[in-house]
Amino acid sequence: MVRYIGVLLAVVIASFIAGCSKPNELNVEEGLPVRITLTCNPNLALEPCQDVEFDRSDEIRIVMEAIHKAERMPGILDYGTQYVMSITDADSSITRYDFSLGMDPKMQGLLVNQEDTHTGYSISLEDANQLRRLIQRRTD
Repeated sequence: MVRYIGVLLAVVIASFIAGCSKPNELNVEEGLPVRITLTCNPNLALEPCQDVEFDRSDEIRIVMEAIHKAERMPGILDYGTQYVMSITDADSSITRYDFSLGMDPKMQGLLVNQEDTHTGYSISLEDANQLRRLIQRRTD
């Protein structure tokens, strides 16, 4: 009986140590794309635009969180595209979106999956401004 409790205690302690240790990089990055590229739309010359590539996990996480929190917009869309956003996953598959932020900090962002251009998603003002700052850091 004492031996059984000792083994059980050792398993619990080992599980606790494994759970509290810092996860390896592979686990931290699990599920995140490897690259997000913003390519300027040359037909939309209303505001200055530069192509941007995000390959750092912290930047990719910010962009993906904004996408996941975006809210579906009602109705049929009539929009201009500032960027084509290409999200490259670890398996090299690419998902493309039409993506617009503009420069006005009082405007929300717009995201439209290129496979369904009738459905748009609104990026909150807070997230849109965070994305603007992220793009600004990469283009300065």
